[in-house]
Amino acid sequence: MHSSPELDLPTRSGGFLSAADLAVARTPVGAGVIARARYDLDAFDPDLFAALGVDRPSRIAGAIAKRQAEFLAGRMMANCAQKALGRAPCPIEIGENRAPVWPAGLTGSISHARGFCASIAVPAALGDPGIDIEVIAKGRTLDAILRSALSEAEREILNSASDRKPAGGLATLCFAAKETLFKALFPTVGRTFGFAAAELRSLPSDSQISLFLTQDLHRDLRAGQGFDIHYELGASEVLTWLVHPRVA
Repeated sequence: MHSSPELDLPTRSGGFLSAADLAVARTPVGAGVIARARYDLDAFDPDLFAALGVDRPSRIAGAIAKRQAEFLAGRMMANCAQKALGRAPCPIEIGENRAPVWPAGLTGSISHARGFCASIAVPAALGDPGIDIEVIAKGRTLDAILRSALSEAEREILNSASDRKPAGGLATLCFAAKETLFKALFPTVGRTFGFAAAELRSLPSDSQISLFLTQDLHRDLRAGQGFDIHYELGASEVLTWLVHPRVA
């Protein structure tokens, strides 16, 4: 279900951002908003931070143009998601482990990848969201994902569907799903963990991919626990998202 896109972004950003596509992110107990767009690194200008009303932390101001562009694109998607929820956009600070710090009453997640950007924002009572957007991997990038993010058993599962879906798309989907899961669980676990902490056991459906924990991460996150992660597979990119109910 999609609402009207943020059509003024291309003009306001001087062509840096495309119109933002807004979608409802439904959960069993409520709904949030996903905002996604494309950004053009060649059209980036540091002055866009001021023009678009996005704070530029000192650590970002001193970064290369590519990093500044990614940061700006992601924060603009977070602002779009906040507005769609009826909230005045507030700065998203950089917290510990570089995780975004959302304003009171909201939680969210931000992602960007080579010209694509996305953010999810939900009322805090719904839980902790994770989102990831990735360009479908090829060549060395695909080899790296297959080698470092997927086990032999997972690779065999994906190979069984290679005649129906491109191997690169499925591998990237699994990688993005793990990234999404780790983002959603981080507030509960309080530490980072590797790709082997969750595994794929079967091929994804048309809109969801299921992952299962392979180890205990928290007293409420035990080995064997499963998670259904939503996804959209495009021609050149994949988007994944999940909202994990907050542990009391």
